[in-house]
Amino acid sequence: MPNVKLFANLRKLAGAKEITITGSTIGGVLMELIRRNPPLGNVILEDDGLRPHIIIALNGHNVTDLNIPVNEQDIVAIFPPIAGG
Repeated sequence: MPNVKLFANLRKLAGAKEITITGSTIGGVLMELIRRNPPLGNVILEDDGLRPHIIIALNGHNVTDLNIPVNEQDIVAIFPPIAGG
């Protein structure tokens, strides 16, 4: 099962920094994550896709295709938009 790392406000919404999630694709992992933590859905997804500025990294590489397969050794990191200045 892939390990999902959450950052910034996503950690607060999920109540955890890391969660092990079942899923065979990035999209499947996201759906299970949101099923377990419904408030994350409004932050991560929009109109059947990722919200603008949400960054998903698979083993340190940014991905946008939700159909990319994952395995139990993978690390999926999810970064929300971060303002700075």
